[in-house]
Amino acid sequence: MAVTGADGRRRGEARPELKDLVDDVGVVPRAVALDEARPVLDGDGVVRIPGAGSDPEAMVVAAATLLGGRLRELFGIRPQGGTDSPALGLHNDGAHLEADVHGRTVRLRDPDEDVLFMHCTAPAPAGGDSVLVDGYALVDRLAAGHPSLHAFLTRCDVDFFGSRTNPPRGVPATPLLRRMVEHTRGGRRAVRASDYALPVPREPEWDAHLAHVEEYADLLATAFEAAPRFRLEAGDLLVLDNYRFLHGRDAFTGRRELHVLSVRTTEAF
Repeated sequence: MAVTGADGRRRGEARPELKDLVDDVGVVPRAVALDEARPVLDGDGVVRIPGAGSDPEAMVVAAATLLGGRLRELFGIRPQGGTDSPALGLHNDGAHLEADVHGRTVRLRDPDEDVLFMHCTAPAPAGGDSVLVDGYALVDRLAAGHPSLHAFLTRCDVDFFGSRTNPPRGVPATPLLRRMVEHTRGGRRAVRASDYALPVPREPEWDAHLAHVEEYADLLATAFEAAPRFRLEAGDLLVLDNYRFLHGRDAFTGRRELHVLSVRTTEAF
């Protein structure tokens, strides 16, 4: 069963009895050149662009090329990576981060970032392979195979960052309520994952909701274990629909360098 650490972060456990629900939801993205990538991204929701160069600013060019007039807001390039890191389970990007700039509240990140760009500057010498799971396929599988969990994910609010302890500066303390699966005003489906989700404060069915949250964490851990792996090489650019795909990576040894750019389009909340 899922375990929550002292930092409030929940880690799911892969469970054999859930494996039938996650078969064939893992994805290996197609690799095409930038000038051919737009229809692939529109159709598949994800694309890998090899040989994008060594400069992470290639993500900005790719965002303009692939999204065009749909591009609304960019949240800046973030360096990621590290040395000798454990596995990173399935998640989607998005953070509620605000700051006061000359008396005006400015969003430095947004929980509804809906397209994600990842640029591999240098892969790890060993490990660090990427994992993608199609959240739409997973949720559709639950509708028939696990209707009670499907009903919870699509009908019940959670406190998205509720278990996080000692939030960093800029993270509002007010609960952020949302459903793990819901739709934008334009009808676009958003499938989410949060390591810090809790039932809504004062929820009458708190225990039952927490059990569903923990089972969802176990389901994602099972999907992570079952999904195929693929490797990002130096200069590769991965672009994905952050409302549809959940992503993660294997543990790695040595140094791995990655840069991330998240954006909002006109189709986001």
